[in-house]
Amino acid sequence: MTVAKQSDSQTAVDNAALNIRLAVIGGVLALALLAVAAVMAALRGGDLFNLATVPFALALLFALAALIYGMLSKSAALEDEEKALLAKRSEARALNVEEDVRFTAGRSFANYRFYAPYVLALLGAGLLGMMLYGIDRSWAAREAAEMSGNPVHSALVAAVMLLVAVFSGAFFVGQSRLPAFRWLRPVGAWLIAGGGVLALAAGTAVAYHNNLTSLDQTIGRVVFWILAVLGCELVVSFVIEFYRPRSVQETRPVYESRLLALFTEPGGVMRNVALALDYQFGFKVSGTWLYGFIERSFVPVLLVWLVMLWGFTAVHEVGPSEVGVKEVLGRVVARDLKPGIYWTLPYPFGKVRTFSCTELRSIVIGENHSGDSDAAEPADDGHGHEAPPPQVTKLKPVVLWTEAHGATDENFIVAVPLEPGQKGAAAEAASISFLRTSIPIFYRIRPEGLMKWAYENADPQKTLRRLGEEAATEYFASASMTEVMSTHRAEAEAAILKHIQELADAYDLGVEIVAVTILDAHPPAENVAPAYQEVIGAMEEKETLILSARTYAASSGPATAAEALSIVSGAEAYEYSTRVVAGAEAKRFASQMESYKAMPEMFRLRWFLDFLEKDAAGIRKYVVSKSLRDAVYEIDFKSKERLDLIDTDITKLSDK
Repeated sequence: MTVAKQSDSQTAVDNAALNIRLAVIGGVLALALLAVAAVMAALRGGDLFNLATVPFALALLFALAALIYGMLSKSAALEDEEKALLAKRSEARALNVEEDVRFTAGRSFANYRFYAPYVLALLGAGLLGMMLYGIDRSWAAREAAEMSGNPVHSALVAAVMLLVAVFSGAFFVGQSRLPAFRWLRPVGAWLIAGGGVLALAAGTAVAYHNNLTSLDQTIGRVVFWILAVLGCELVVSFVIEFYRPRSVQETRPVYESRLLALFTEPGGVMRNVALALDYQFGFKVSGTWLYGFIERSFVPVLLVWLVMLWGFTAVHEVGPSEVGVKEVLGRVVARDLKPGIYWTLPYPFGKVRTFSCTELRSIVIGENHSGDSDAAEPADDGHGHEAPPPQVTKLKPVVLWTEAHGATDENFIVAVPLEPGQKGAAAEAASISFLRTSIPIFYRIRPEGLMKWAYENADPQKTLRRLGEEAATEYFASASMTEVMSTHRAEAEAAILKHIQELADAYDLGVEIVAVTILDAHPPAENVAPAYQEVIGAMEEKETLILSARTYAASSGPATAAEALSIVSGAEAYEYSTRVVAGAEAKRFASQMESYKAMPEMFRLRWFLDFLEKDAAGIRKYVVSKSLRDAVYEIDFKSKERLDLIDTDITKLSDK
């Protein structure tokens, strides 16, 4: 019995020593992979290289925990061996070896196994949360996610790191099946998780080389949230651990991820599928021959399908209106391929890059309203697939100059013409101004310049954008701001297009500049636009007043002339009527004087009777005789008593 106990103690010591060595190896590997991933993220860029540091940091933390576990377990095993020797030598059995205060390693080891998982769960969740927070802040502070250098080199480094991480992680997971090495399983699991992130990093680096620049950022966001879920799982496991019943022998530490174990433990996924099927159907489905056959053949069939799919990457298509270039191991072996089907080595050893020499492409310099510096550059996946159709953009509301509406703030210096007589300091202060505008440059690749565009320039789009900025800056420096914004915009577009074409030919870009358009030209919205708006308003008000004055002059002149003509005509008519009437009155007076002189009594009587008849027609008249004072005669003048010749009807007169 004593010999067996000594043998068990020696085995425990040996296992503890091996556990220490494996923990040190795992920690060194995790630290090395962490350092390489951090260096690659800093030098080459890429979101996934940045995220790969998180699982390797956790693997390093848990490797340190496994190292401490091995050291304490070794001390406890040596202590047990020493206790066995003391018990064997004690003849009187007066000393209780188990209660000897000198033997504390066992209690320390027991306390570590009980409390360390809780502490490690909190430390792991905190470390993961802080690293994800720092990565998110770095993403928010940067302008754009870009990779520097050759992305293929980054993919090769990621592939080497992937092999180291996966194989070492699989070894630790396999070794952890023995109870003595159980604490190495989280180290292997997180190493495999880091290898998975590196596999995605290698794939996105190759995609970036094929102009799929947004894939790394998109997959990086997905991996970010997956790691965040794993961190939340650590916190939930820590809380649940206080409320669940515990067995005497715990098989899984608190800080070990159950979700991660589904994909890192041997048979983890299939075992969980089997348990789910057994529960669903009510009998042991996993014990049938069909499930056993599927479980045994699943991995080989999957590998065969993967190999077949990988073989299909050797087939490439050059579509209509496209020109292909065949590459083998990064070297061009055929160019100017016509539309059709071509064969190469499987990816990534061979590929066919396709380019369209008829498609109109564009880049934008100056103020960018979409937030993307390049517009509608089709993605090249190496298989000749056509780009997806452009999305229909909705009409945007009208935006004033005074409202900031661009994604970038790039100003051009433009000349300001001097006012007549402007000299001295005022002329120097008003000699330049700032103009903000958006200038789309439309171009196409020339068939004879395809190799220059694709292979002789590291980043031809960026070069073309810089040349466009240079040409626009040179033109605006000698142009008038008002003319560029209004009447001379077409001349400015033609001059800039010509200059960009000259620069592109000088740099051998192999492109043809089709059109240059100046859009949304206005002063800077922050400080200049409000003042410029006031100046424009004052100029418009000035023009309005001038036009109003001209309108008043045009309308009041004829009216005044007509009124003057009316007054003159009235005066002439009054003068004529007065003169003619006065002459007539004079002639009548002369005739009356002659009548008066001829018969004065008759003239007076005639005028008196005329007065009574005309001027006193509405007045009752009384005739009073001088001699007959008492008699009154009433004469009715309404009816005539005497028949005049004028009143006689000639037809009634007879010949008698």
